[in-house]
Amino acid sequence: MAPGTCSRLALVLMVSVWVALVGIMGFAQSSAAAPAFGDSRYEMGLRFGYGQTYNAGETVRFYDWLPRWGIFLTQPGNSVLGNLRLSLVIEGVIGVLEAGHSGWELGFTPLLKVSYPLSSRVLGYIEGGAGIVWENIDSPTYAHVFNFSPQIGAGLDIKIVGNFALTLAYRFRHTSNAGIYDENRGVNSNFGMVGVNYYY
Repeated sequence: MAPGTCSRLALVLMVSVWVALVGIMGFAQSSAAAPAFGDSRYEMGLRFGYGQTYNAGETVRFYDWLPRWGIFLTQPGNSVLGNLRLSLVIEGVIGVLEAGHSGWELGFTPLLKVSYPLSSRVLGYIEGGAGIVWENIDSPTYAHVFNFSPQIGAGLDIKIVGNFALTLAYRFRHTSNAGIYDENRGVNSNFGMVGVNYYY
């Protein structure tokens, strides 16, 4: 893949998410409607993520499954935050890595999620956190199997039926061993994610 292609793909993905967001807001129901998933205290879901490194000598591709569970820390109509909601999410990751060889990764990340109902059917959010991940692949990109994984992303949960939502998200992830070993190559990756979330 040509240098800079991953960065362009990430930019296109981010622009696409924002264009979709603007379009959804244009067709959204009136603000008087109940906020999306406003009566929920918990969430659980499963995402599939495809990602690529973009600053490494060898491009590594990721095919990940990400199960997650979260609890809302605030409710809509809060006297301070209004309909802005904070939640704590625990997310796992298990996936296949592919470069010159195939490998695997396994890990988990606690995330702080800030969400806001854009309509009665759409919840927009930003989430970020730092976890740990074991990445086992024969590639010069990764010096060691054990790494830390600070990350941040944004997305939309779009109500399909009942309390089920279609998830569309972007995630930026950095992995490195934080200097606990002499060799510490930091690796940056972009992910596009799609999945299903259930609010209850």
